Amino acid sequence: MHFQEFTGINSFLVGISKLLLEKGVKRNVRGFITYEINNPIIIKISNPLARIVTIPEREWNHVLPYAESLWLASGRNDMKMIGTYLKKMYDFSDDNESMRAGYGPRLRFFNGISKDYKSNYLNKNISDVSNSIIEVDQFDYIVKAFEKDPYTRQAIISITDPAKDYIQKSGILKSTKDFPCTNNIQFLRRGNCLDVITHMRSNDFVWGASGVNIFNFTFMQEYFAKILNLEIGHYYHIVNNLHYYDNLRKKVELIANVKSYSDDFFSYSNSITNFREFSNKLLLLENFEQGLREKTNSILIDFEDDFFNDWAKVFYLFYTKDNLIDFCNPILNRVYKKRNKNNL
Repeated sequence: MHFQEFTGINSFLVGISKLLLEKGVKRNVRGFITYEINNPIIIKISNPLARIVTIPEREWNHVLPYAESLWLASGRNDMKMIGTYLKKMYDFSDDNESMRAGYGPRLRFFNGISKDYKSNYLNKNISDVSNSIIEVDQFDYIVKAFEKDPYTRQAIISITDPAKDYIQKSGILKSTKDFPCTNNIQFLRRGNCLDVITHMRSNDFVWGASGVNIFNFTFMQEYFAKILNLEIGHYYHIVNNLHYYDNLRKKVELIANVKSYSDDFFSYSNSITNFREFSNKLLLLENFEQGLREKTNSILIDFEDDFFNDWAKVFYLFYTKDNLIDFCNPILNRVYKKRNKNNL
């Protein structure tokens, strides 16, 4: 078991690149060469707010993590939305319409059988479930779990769904391009701070962990901390198999050799006090993004919250290229000014 602690995403990028180059074991996986850490690894990010990649060698897509965060929080897995921000996502869709293992429906519309297992193991037939299927909004569950017990250890979001992910009705293994990498996400209160622990069965270092995963889950940690009126604690990323693919080795080497970087962060003031307010602003943002994408709206609106305003401005700039827009977060201002300068 490996344990690595970093302040934020940039030190994580450099440190894990070095570890993978030093400790990575070469393997052939489904015809692809990968380099893998030979044991599970626990990665601690001490400041989850330091999530914006500013290392040029990473060539980070600054829009995709915000788009995917909205996609997930809204309970979506449609290709029409997320494919706009990264066309390569279509490579992992079984039908070019949705991501089968997309986390959105699992987060907000997890469905299953409400009937408890029988205590008598001899009674193996529990198929009488015609009136037992329910749908669970796991975001709502997290909030209610903390309302019931402020120090609950039961605030866990499940991503893996055996009924959908493992076996087909015919009894054979599921055949799909898309299998969820994340198993579960746990929220824990430590004092007045909210920690998050994510457990992943497998994680691609370049496109997964550093591309979107750590951003998505620490972003989720931030808005849940706002909803629960807590401070942001630490983030733990537990991976059973951390790896990168051989075609990205030069990129990993470039990142490992970066000498100058910083884990800058920004803390938003909070105007969100409950889950209903968050949900209302999230729906407004979802409609705003759709209007921009479908060209039915090009007017920037005020969400009356700096966190949501910056989230919306990322989309607004993607579609309008309005270089006069300022973010509340100064790191985003630096990122976009540098990007615009490079595009001149």
